[in-house]
Amino acid sequence: MKSKPKKNSQSGVSWQKLKPKSSRRPSTLPAFKKRAGMIGRVGMWVLVLGLFVGSFFWVEKVFRNDPGPIDITGPGAPVKQIEFSSNGVLSQKWFMSWFGPVRGRSLMDLDIEKIRMELEKESQVVAARVTRKFPATLEISLEEQSPIMVLRLKVKSGGYNDWLVSRDGSLYLGECYTPARLSHLPSLSVPSSALKRTQNDQGFQPLKEIAQVAPLLELARREYPAFYRDWKIVSYDLSNEFDPVAHILIRSGKVKKIRFAPQKFATQMERLHYLFLEPDFRESQAIESIDLSHDRSVFAKI
Repeated sequence: MKSKPKKNSQSGVSWQKLKPKSSRRPSTLPAFKKRAGMIGRVGMWVLVLGLFVGSFFWVEKVFRNDPGPIDITGPGAPVKQIEFSSNGVLSQKWFMSWFGPVRGRSLMDLDIEKIRMELEKESQVVAARVTRKFPATLEISLEEQSPIMVLRLKVKSGGYNDWLVSRDGSLYLGECYTPARLSHLPSLSVPSSALKRTQNDQGFQPLKEIAQVAPLLELARREYPAFYRDWKIVSYDLSNEFDPVAHILIRSGKVKKIRFAPQKFATQMERLHYLFLEPDFRESQAIESIDLSHDRSVFAKI
């Protein structure tokens, strides 16, 4: 029996129904979305790269045409508040008069370094700190001179000016001090030859010798306030042909002359204290002189 010949499995299939073995087009919806996502990501990176390159050329052009700084801060808010503090007597009212009106001034436009430098040019100001406190507050903090004596000088137009003397010998015309604040300060007596005008002729150069006097005044004010309140005039005399030893001379209400050596003030003040425990000195209305400048001896004249 003859076997029937096998039919070709493709012979009966129409060519229209044949599918290609490979195709570049996605055959399903997920594949299409995947391909579209890939194209989108590539396009996004191309866009980012284009923006970066464009920005680079824009910045390069700006710096080539205008090498100055670029303001990225914007106009800034106007100053609405001043916060002022000081360790002395200067007040916010003084600062506002010194600084001028703040209306319309932008906090970012203020040159705070220049303000600090200008404040420190004021003879009463030792140091200044100026900062911005966002959004609209300017902070000012001052360290002031502290006066230990008063130097009264005549002026050409008549009258006089009271110059305050600080611990380091600086002289300044104080502002915002009350009369009561200055009334307890002793006066400084110096020869006119010791006063040297500043270059701008607006004041005087510091008196270096005051650094020798300041510790004595501070000690007396702190530990011997009764003596200190009675001291009226203070002078510092350098050694010369008539007196080979430098000394501090104080005139008080009760003692015409009290002489101190410019060192070991605690020991000299103790001797002065014990001297006034003696009835003759305690009860005396006026004493001619007391010399404490010798190491272990006290010379007094009633």
